[in-house]
Amino acid sequence: MIEIYSAVNILEAELIKSLLKENEIDCLLLNKNITTLYGTSIPFGGIKIMVNEEDKEEADSLISSIP
Repeated sequence: MIEIYSAVNILEAELIKSLLKENEIDCLLLNKNITTLYGTSIPFGGIKIMVNEEDKEEADSLISSIP
């Protein structure tokens, strides 16, 4: 899996995860559990959104379509 996006907070990460899932793209959120320490926003690195390499282009396109 490769990182395609780094979300600033858990809400953004979950929104993107939902969008990818609706389009049948498997993804993994890394650093998600760190929000229990810092609240909804993470002061460093963000929540990394990982997808399979073969889904990268489609995932990038979907994420860039978010206003």
